[in-house]
This record gives sequence, structure tokens and C-alpha cells, in this order.
Amino acid sequence: MQKDIYNKTGKIQLSVEEQLRQTFGRGNFRDAGSVPSTMASATLSEQITVRQSPIDQSHTAGFDAWMRARGDAAGSVFTADTIADKYGVVKGSYTSIALPSSESYQVKCIKAGPAKESLELASEPLPAALEWGEVLVTLQLAPINPADLYTARTGGMYGDKQSAVPCVAGHDGVGVVTKAGEGVKDLAHGDWVVPAVTHLGSWRTLAVWKEADLLKLPKETLPIEHAAVFRELCLAYRLLEDHGNLKPGDCVILNAANSTVGRVIIQLCHLLQLRCVAVVRECEQPLEGFVQLANRLKALGASLVIQDSGSLKVELEKVKFFAKPKLGLDCVGGASALRLSDALAQVKGFNLRKWILRNSKQLPTMLDALGKLVMADKLQVAYTEYSFPAEFCEALDHAMSAGKGTKILLRFVESDQSPESNQPENKL
Repeated sequence: MQKDIYNKTGKIQLSVEEQLRQTFGRGNFRDAGSVPSTMASATLSEQITVRQSPIDQSHTAGFDAWMRARGDAAGSVFTADTIADKYGVVKGSYTSIALPSSESYQVKCIKAGPAKESLELASEPLPAALEWGEVLVTLQLAPINPADLYTARTGGMYGDKQSAVPCVAGHDGVGVVTKAGEGVKDLAHGDWVVPAVTHLGSWRTLAVWKEADLLKLPKETLPIEHAAVFRELCLAYRLLEDHGNLKPGDCVILNAANSTVGRVIIQLCHLLQLRCVAVVRECEQPLEGFVQLANRLKALGASLVIQDSGSLKVELEKVKFFAKPKLGLDCVGGASALRLSDALAQVKGFNLRKWILRNSKQLPTMLDALGKLVMADKLQVAYTEYSFPAEFCEALDHAMSAGKGTKILLRFVESDQSPESNQPENKL
């Protein structure tokens, strides 16, 4: 097949795995014989940049150094839009877009405490109109993540931000823009969007959000179920590409390996020919439970699966796993993170949302690579759907269970009934 394509086009058709290795990690995973040398394939401007001596300190090199020194403000241009985003627009200087009378069904965090006590189902009318820079979003799917349960337990806290309770729960999800207000520049009816910031409150059927707080996703890149776990996919990709200066054959060790992020990391390691040590929490079940979990993770590509107890370094020596981990990825913290450090790994911290704000131009390339792997069934995400609001209680119970090995998704079902005849029950 590849030979026929080459004879017709003169080009070699690469598999999705080969395409990933060609572009990942600044070329560290590229097969040296599959493409021309970097210098030969580079554009003239790229060759000039590469070949410039640091001693020469050309105007271009000096300008680039100055831009880097500016940090986050490097690409900023102060315009009328900047002023509008920062200080707002005077009401009355634009036309508000009227919205139909409708109710949004949602989960509210009413106080700090266990999820069963701090969360309640409710309904709330939509605003009468869209103001400057706002869009109406119909939510399609939203995951129940550990971060969401933590926010419920702490009464609105996540990271260094605190939402005043009562507030709508949920940090992540995917929705469709159904109406755009004045001042909206890059979103239109039918666009897929995900929250670009925390605390937007994604566990609801309808939402009015600022365009500036949303990220547009190309609909043709990922199935909508995978778009709902967009953050987990991108986080796994970035952790491996941006840290450790990895190359084929290197070893990566991670805890919480049975989480969605952990499973994606294991699969990417396998595709990139990295050895992956998967660390999982101690099984409360008999040994058979651990063996079954280990077999599932090895089927995804893990080289070794060990339990998160004692000294990981000693455990690796016991099984004669002599590949010293080059990168450690901690999703747990505390004693588990110390055990990763003891295994002589380089433990890193990373915030995906901040990365996206600073590197928005790199996002399409990453999404394209992930989308190709998903569509070719080379990258899988296990998920279980529950209808919202009818099955929310069951979804919450499942999300809080240990060792589930699946992402819990709320699917927002549009009701044909009127809001008055379909009021949700308050009690969980």
C-alpha cells in the first residue's frame, strides 16, 4: 500500500504513530533515516536563525532576547479591544441581544463539606439578554473530576481562587455556542467551546459566559466525548513533551497511573518508545485485584506496574528494573511525591491552563496530533456517561468510588417539557 502511494506521489505515507514521533519533543523521537536533515529541510529564514553565532548578536537575536525578557507581555498590543476586555464597555453604547425565557438546570455548591452534603440540584432563569462579549452556551458533556469534588469539599476553593457560595459546580466540559452577543469576535453559532479558566460552573444545561473565558475547539479534530476530557489529553501530551528532554528508551515513572491522565501518559509513552513505570495506590482488594489492574495497564503500554508503598527505588531494584527514571510525574503529592523523588526521578509541576494562555499558537498542532491518534484508535479514553439531571446522584456515587478506571461524564439531555413541569429535586 505504502509502495503504491510512493510510486504515484513520490511521497512516503507515515502512520499516525510515525507522524507523532516526527514532530514530538523537538525532533528527539524522529527516525533519523525517515526525513532529510533538519538544516536541509529548514526554510532559509530558519537556517539563518540557526546558523547565527551568539557572538554576532544580530539585530534579530537582540530583539528576540528583548521579547523573551518581557515575559507574558511579550506578544501584547494595547488596543481598544484590550481596554474593553480590561475595563468593560459602557452599557447603552451597544445593543444587548435578547434571550428567550428559559431555565438552566444546574448543580450548586451551597457550603463546604462532603459532596453529598454540599451539592444540590437547582434551576435558575437565564439572564434576559447577552451583554458585551457574552455568548449563550448549551452544555453537552462535563466530567466529574477530583478537582470538582475538592472544590465542593472546600466550599468553592480551587488553586488560589475562591468562589463565593452558592456557586455552580464544575470546572470542565464542552458546549455549543447557540447565540453570540455584541463584541464577540471569534465565536459563532455552532462552535464548540471549553472553559479556559476555572470556576465557570460547567455542571449546568445552559450558561451565559464571556468569550474571553472560553477556548474554541475545531469540531473535526476530536469526538465530542474526547473534547469533554480535552484537558486530560493535553496535560498528558505537554508533560511528556515539555519536561525531561526525553528520547526513545528513556524511563518515565508516574503515580495515579490508573487515572485518565495516567492512562493517556502510558499510551503516549508506548507510542513514543518510552519505558513507563506505572505506580498505583495500594489495592484494598486481594492480590488478584492488583494483578488484574496491572495487566490492564500493561496492555496500554506500561513496562512495569508497582504499588505506591514503601520505597519505590527498592521495589525497582527488587525486579531488577535498572533503567533509572529520567522523569517523574506526580498527580498525588505528599508522601507519594516523596517516594517518586526517592526513585531518583525529576519531579515537575505544571499548570495546563497557564500554558495555553502563553502558548495558544501551539495548541492547534497539539490537538491535531491528539485527534489523529484518537481517530486511529491509538489513544483510548475510558468513560461512562450519565444523563443529567436524572442520573446525577448515580454519577456522583460512581465518581467518588475508588479504582473505577473510567472518566465519569454528565450528558446534558434537552427536555421537551416546560421548565415548570420538570423542576429537579433539591436533595441528593
